[in-house]
Amino acid sequence: MKQDQVFANGVDRRAFLQAGAAAALAGASGSALAQSVPTLEILVANALVGGPLKGILEAEAKCKINDAPFQSSTDVVARLVAPGGTGRYNLMMSHSIFSRGPVLGAAAGQEKCTALDLAKIPNFSQVADTFKEDILSRDGKVYGVPIMWGYDTVVFNKDVVPENDPATHSWGAIFEDKYAGRIGWFDTAHQMIMAAGLYLGNKKPEAMSTAELNEVGKFLISKKKNVRTLWTSFAQGANLLSSGEIVVTFGAIPVRYGLQQKGFPVRSAWCKEGVLSFVQPAYIPKDSSNQDAAHALINAMLGKGYASQLSSASGYLSASKLGALDMSASERKAWGYGILDGSTTHYPLRMPPNLQQWIEVWARVKSA
Repeated sequence: MKQDQVFANGVDRRAFLQAGAAAALAGASGSALAQSVPTLEILVANALVGGPLKGILEAEAKCKINDAPFQSSTDVVARLVAPGGTGRYNLMMSHSIFSRGPVLGAAAGQEKCTALDLAKIPNFSQVADTFKEDILSRDGKVYGVPIMWGYDTVVFNKDVVPENDPATHSWGAIFEDKYAGRIGWFDTAHQMIMAAGLYLGNKKPEAMSTAELNEVGKFLISKKKNVRTLWTSFAQGANLLSSGEIVVTFGAIPVRYGLQQKGFPVRSAWCKEGVLSFVQPAYIPKDSSNQDAAHALINAMLGKGYASQLSSASGYLSASKLGALDMSASERKAWGYGILDGSTTHYPLRMPPNLQQWIEVWARVKSA
């Protein structure tokens, strides 16, 4: 409707102008308010702030999130310890097994991150007991809080591999003859040797002696004949499963979750020897700005709004007890929350002190 028609219909010109001025003032105020909200530069797995998750966090923490491209936990740690790394990001997350040493430094006073004010993180009390050892702390001070966790396990096509087959619920599914020629291995020394070590009965595979490690290597070489292919990226692993080239594989959460979102009939196995679990704590680099807002973001990540949506939005699981609070028993089991109550066996993906030897053994396996 044109302005002259509005005035002809009885709207006073002065009232119209006053209303317009008020609207303009409101818009300006809203713009100023938006500009007053701090922007947090964060480096975390991008799926953790994807879809509805970012909106939940921004609303509860009263901030704007700018998430940098995530490559790996080791890359996060490398960025933290690089020159200027303690001031580049407001919040970072990486696997606890890679983070503890670099975050805390060799001794007190050498920490790369700030000691957290837990009074600003009331939801810290919701961290599940299972992950208390993954809290990054020293001398009574907390530097990193578990936020997300996940697990590596056998992933299989349930239309080909029976869900109730005992062989399916063992790491043996990716080693033994039953699915020979249709098995995929993940090209990574750490996880593959850990899985094989557990399957062979090692109670603490990360502490294997050189002789024990060499035996695991011989075992893997003997089983390589059953393997269709080794894959190096989650996308490649997912493509192999979806095409039917492989029906069972060492599987990370992004492989299984991505295919399930597309309707493919894949499932996670609950390996009797223990799925390989990992935890990512959040920490605030010591020289970063907006530390109050970063505390608020950590608190929001442990809150029910975010924690309860994390699995359905990303496939990963919440370290907060609030994450599975409203789930049914079957839903908790399907996602993997059985680890929290002990109904699903897990083994933490710990770092071996002789990692270079593991890499050398894996190189022998690949070249065999």
